[in-house]
Amino acid sequence: MKLTVHFLSLTSLLLALSAAPLAPAAVAAPGEPTLLLIAHKDVALDKLSPERATQIFLRQQQNWPDGQAIQPIDLREGNALRRAFYEQVTGRSPGQLRAYWARQSFTGMGLPPRQADNDEEVARLVQSTPGAVGYVTRKPAGANVKVLLTASLE
Repeated sequence: MKLTVHFLSLTSLLLALSAAPLAPAAVAAPGEPTLLLIAHKDVALDKLSPERATQIFLRQQQNWPDGQAIQPIDLREGNALRRAFYEQVTGRSPGQLRAYWARQSFTGMGLPPRQADNDEEVARLVQSTPGAVGYVTRKPAGANVKVLLTASLE
């Protein structure tokens, strides 16, 4: 067995990661585990595309169509649902995401979204924060959120 090692410059690596294609989210079939993108009940949209969700969580889109500030709520790095969200919805791996935020922070272009420890905290923050959006595995009880996107957890 022959092992080949390739070395890339940091610039080449960052360029390759930023040019990675986006994978579309798979729509969940009944009975499959799902990922729900939920928003505060007063958000002016009823649906969100995977591309738009990507723009929101990468802080490339700052406001909802009515001008209200978007408050994305992310799970902490290492969380399995976070990994699934970024891989299924945005087409990005944890490494690509770390490189993206390192570049954004270093250049002063932005900081990552607020982070929560688990589904329940995401749901609570989305319900209580105007303009908030986050992802969970099940819709929280009550009608204080709306589901904007549903994706399969493969």
